Amino acid sequence: MKGKWYLQTWFICLMFALWSFYLPVIIGLVLLYLQHKEQSALSAKYGEIDALDEKISNKMDEISLHEQTLAKLEEDKQEAIRVMEKEKQEKNSELQQVINNLNKEISVLQKEIDALNKEAVVASYQYSMYEGISSEECKNKLSLLKVKEKELLKNNNAVKVSSSETKKEINNNIKQMLRCFNAECDNILLGLSAKNIDSQRGKIQKSFETLNKIFSTDGIALTEELLQIKLEQLNLVYTFELKKEQEREQQKAIREQMIEEEKVRREIEREKQKIEKEEKQFKNEINKLMAYMQKSPSDAEKVLYIDKIKELENKLKQLENDKENILQREQNTRAGYVYVISNIGSFGENVYKIGMTRRLEPMERIKELGDASVPFPFDVHAMIFSEDAPALEAILHETFKKYEVNKVNNRKEFFKVPLSEIERVVKEHHNATVTFTLVAEAAEYRESLKLTA
Repeated sequence: MKGKWYLQTWFICLMFALWSFYLPVIIGLVLLYLQHKEQSALSAKYGEIDALDEKISNKMDEISLHEQTLAKLEEDKQEAIRVMEKEKQEKNSELQQVINNLNKEISVLQKEIDALNKEAVVASYQYSMYEGISSEECKNKLSLLKVKEKELLKNNNAVKVSSSETKKEINNNIKQMLRCFNAECDNILLGLSAKNIDSQRGKIQKSFETLNKIFSTDGIALTEELLQIKLEQLNLVYTFELKKEQEREQQKAIREQMIEEEKVRREIEREKQKIEKEEKQFKNEINKLMAYMQKSPSDAEKVLYIDKIKELENKLKQLENDKENILQREQNTRAGYVYVISNIGSFGENVYKIGMTRRLEPMERIKELGDASVPFPFDVHAMIFSEDAPALEAILHETFKKYEVNKVNNRKEFFKVPLSEIERVVKEHHNATVTFTLVAEAAEYRESLKLTA
């Protein structure tokens, strides 16, 4: 091990050699001084080292504290991650449950949709699809459907074939199947009525499905196109009968209108004759009184005759006014009364008939409507005179079209609507001074209720 130079062997030997000259003493003192100085420097260095060690220790403590904090944060982070993962799993579990439930609902709805799609072909009869055609057009459409059915059979599109049997066997099965289906459809058409149109459509669908099921073992099935033709034939046959009935109703309404017009003409004629007769009587009476007055010698009698003549002349003037009004009504074929009437005992609350009459005495028409065809007489809520009664009636009918009781035959003129709405439209389009009777008397109906209570 290498030591300091003054501790080397050669230096010690040299000092012994020079001992007699006192040089070693001087050198020793010098060495002691240098050693002391070196120790002082070392002490200072050690002090700095201790201070540095203390700083390092403090830094290490801080680092340790930071490490502990970081460890705690990491632990909290891991805990938060675990909580979040748990919540996520729970949420995923809940969402999966919701998804499963929704899938079940979708499955149920899909089955319902399939069922509805299956039944869509047998949807209830919709009159609105045939509203604008006549019975003759229905007849023509039926003829076209027959042609279409023949073409379908001719082109082999009425039956689907998936059989491996011989052509002869397949053709025999097809003929048998079509014969059965056509026979059943014909029988269903024979039993068709207004009450069973939808059930008859269902029977055709049922026949279609049953035959397809029976002949499935033979590898043949009726096509949807053939089914659609049969159902459309059913619709058109029913519509044809419905339209024929409507046309009969229209003819009946025209005849009734003609009868009504004739009644109006006769009524006007009778009123004219009555007025002319009264005019003639008044004129004759005036002439008589004039003659009596001229022959009378008494002034008092003459005054009485003059008063009587004036009275008759006033009546004659009133008759002339009435005659003028009747002549105007005769010339103006659109003048008349629009009436709003109800029959609670027959049709219930809030059902009103809105019609029109040109009668000079409109209540005669109301009495006719309340004849033996309904159990109770009608109550009048409004009797509105108009110079253009058909126009006012048309406005009311169009306004309340969606409230019609009979959607097929709008000539029945019955509407289920609040009376306040009818009053509002009348005052808006005709005259704000029209008076409405809001509460129906319905005397016979209310008395009947009392007797049955």
